[in-house]
Amino acid sequence: MVVGEFGFYWGHRWTHQIPLLWRFHAIHHSAEEIDWLVNTRAHPLDIVFVRLCGFVPMYALGLAQPLNGQTLDVVPLLVMLIGTLWGFFIHSNLRWRFGWLSYVIATPAFHHWHHSNDEHANTNYASMLPWMDKLFGTWSMPGKQWPQKYGIDQPVPSGLGGQLMMPLLAEAAGEEVGSV
Repeated sequence: MVVGEFGFYWGHRWTHQIPLLWRFHAIHHSAEEIDWLVNTRAHPLDIVFVRLCGFVPMYALGLAQPLNGQTLDVVPLLVMLIGTLWGFFIHSNLRWRFGWLSYVIATPAFHHWHHSNDEHANTNYASMLPWMDKLFGTWSMPGKQWPQKYGIDQPVPSGLGGQLMMPLLAEAAGEEVGSV
């Protein structure tokens, strides 16, 4: 889980720092209200990129093995299942905090600051282990309050088709989808 989270952390951080990747990730951040369904609001290429960033180190280090005959490799399946379920939790609108455990395991409060549309937006990249943000200097947890504003400043098409095409059309036109 730690190796996978390390890769997911960097993949997620890169989607905020690299303009081409941000075009795809901006769809996820365009939600102006955060609840558990925001976990599903993502461009497929964004999902594939971040997942690869997590799974490649696991396979490279031998922590996961490709399917070998009839043996099912449960490590990537468990990482995907637990990570997906935790993604629904951290995007939920539950106002839960875990006290000192909030440094060990991500909470909705931690991840909501990642989705804020203010100076805290490009922080809190970890989905499960917030101590990685502490380690890499991207931790932000301003007191007990919650973000006042979510979303991004750029317009995003309301329909699914438009959102799927937006990053591709922006690339073809040479346009930038601004960062949060």
